[in-house]
Amino acid sequence: MMRSFNLTEAVQMVSGELQDLFARGAYLEHNIKQLEQKRQKQVARLEIVRETQPPFLFLRPKPTREVFKGAAATAKVELEAVDQALITNSRLRDYVFKQSEVMLESWMRTHCAEYRIGLVSERFTADWKIAITRFESYVDVFIRALGSARNTAAAGYDRTRKVFSMATYEEIKDAHAAALRVEQEIVATNAIAEEHGNMLGKTVFNDPMPRLVHEDYAGVVSRIVGLSADVAQAEFDRVIAACEDLMTREMDALRLRVEESARRHTSRTQSYVHEAWSQLHAYAMAHSVETDKLEMVVAQTERSYHDVALKEIRGYRTGLKPEVAAKLPS
Repeated sequence: MMRSFNLTEAVQMVSGELQDLFARGAYLEHNIKQLEQKRQKQVARLEIVRETQPPFLFLRPKPTREVFKGAAATAKVELEAVDQALITNSRLRDYVFKQSEVMLESWMRTHCAEYRIGLVSERFTADWKIAITRFESYVDVFIRALGSARNTAAAGYDRTRKVFSMATYEEIKDAHAAALRVEQEIVATNAIAEEHGNMLGKTVFNDPMPRLVHEDYAGVVSRIVGLSADVAQAEFDRVIAACEDLMTREMDALRLRVEESARRHTSRTQSYVHEAWSQLHAYAMAHSVETDKLEMVVAQTERSYHDVALKEIRGYRTGLKPEVAAKLPS
């Protein structure tokens, strides 16, 4: 039975480790919001100190100068401390978010049937491309067989008896066999698209694959046998031109459609996981955070992910990018 992502069920089924990551991410998110509010207050405080500083402070008595300088220095130090805490908590939050999404994706491969079907269906694109390449090779053989039959028919037609030469009939027979292979490959290629539709039709991943138009190529070749040389020549030319147009114009358009479909599918699978993650994160934000435990949990999270936090702080202090700082020895 196919099942889509179910938040209520997921909350009960995800592993304790994954629940822990979502909870820690929620605590960090709440703490960051508080830090941002605190920063606004510190910025305002520093501005007040600067605005209330009397003019020509250097002419004031030393005790007065010390008071204002101390107040400004304290406000600046406290603001820098908040900024550093924001940097550390934000990067630690991003790390926890990323780890929880990776772990959730792995969990969904086992527990979410709809997502699993979406992943399995990726093989259809590769199968379809192989089928199209094979189809084109058969069409190429068919075009060459038609051309050979056309050339033979023009040279070996008995206008008195109104029959083609035996060589022409053999060439037409070969063209007929080639036409049957083309039609069989059309059926096989469309069967891939049909299976794809049957598997994904009732899921969020539904995106019908293009189908090849089924033409009666073998029937056309069979009817040529009963035509006069001139009419047969025109019919050969018509079918060859139609097949060449199919190869040079329509096949490119079909390939572009499949490539675009594959890109959309990849985007949908990624969005599917992120949407599930967003639901679980929102649930954790609403149900997992106890305000009186905020400071304790954040501090414990920083200790648990000490190496990650330490490298992020070092990167901040040295001006290095996080990925560069992460390579530094502890």
